[in-house]
Amino acid sequence: MSVETPATKRERSTGLRRPSRGRGIARYQALLEATEALLQDANPDEIGLYQIAERAGVPPASVYHFFPTKETAYQALAERYLQGLIQVHSQPIEARLIKSWQDLVELDMRRAMDYFNARPAMLKILYGGYGGVEARNIDILVTDHMAQTASDRLNLIFHVPVQRDAAKKTQISLALLDAIWTISVRLHGRITEEYLEEAFRVVVMYRRLYLPEVLEPREMLIKAAAEGGAVTLPYPDASPGPAQT
Repeated sequence: MSVETPATKRERSTGLRRPSRGRGIARYQALLEATEALLQDANPDEIGLYQIAERAGVPPASVYHFFPTKETAYQALAERYLQGLIQVHSQPIEARLIKSWQDLVELDMRRAMDYFNARPAMLKILYGGYGGVEARNIDILVTDHMAQTASDRLNLIFHVPVQRDAAKKTQISLALLDAIWTISVRLHGRITEEYLEEAFRVVVMYRRLYLPEVLEPREMLIKAAAEGGAVTLPYPDASPGPAQT
């Protein structure tokens, strides 16, 4: 008996179909790129599946084959963006920049802000309220995944005390960040420096309830900083498909 995965359940419930072979993969990616291009300047409410097909240069039937509604196209694009975000957070960081856990929070936030702001379509889908329930659910699933591994990630470079319900605490801190950045996007169309700073203050203030102000760095961080090297703090892949950033 086959086991149904969360990704398979989403496909069945929304009608989204991911390709598995060459021509289908090429068309699928072309449709995602067309959706992203249209979202750069247009109001998502004004975009239709025929426009996506025309922009991609494929027959309208190809759109319906993969995306029965434009919301499912936004869902697929959200998946691609969010896996790209995990890859961004998995890039090496100069060790000298991380003197405290607060530094890592700020560095992660800035990398996420830069990634989001470089992708206006992503801001509209995830923070502008246009992605529909499924796109938001994907955001929640990826956030939950990141929360489950965040403590292990921090513990690679600092001696982190055992925390009860550590993943839940991280989920709450990420939800606080999302709420503040949603306000920024709806007011300014992007995440501004002001709202980056506000999110940092709130998240650090919350995490201080459960983390000591100072964590002892591990030897690998001390050595990397002394040698001018970098550290890599990866998040495991959470996407149902191949990464496309």
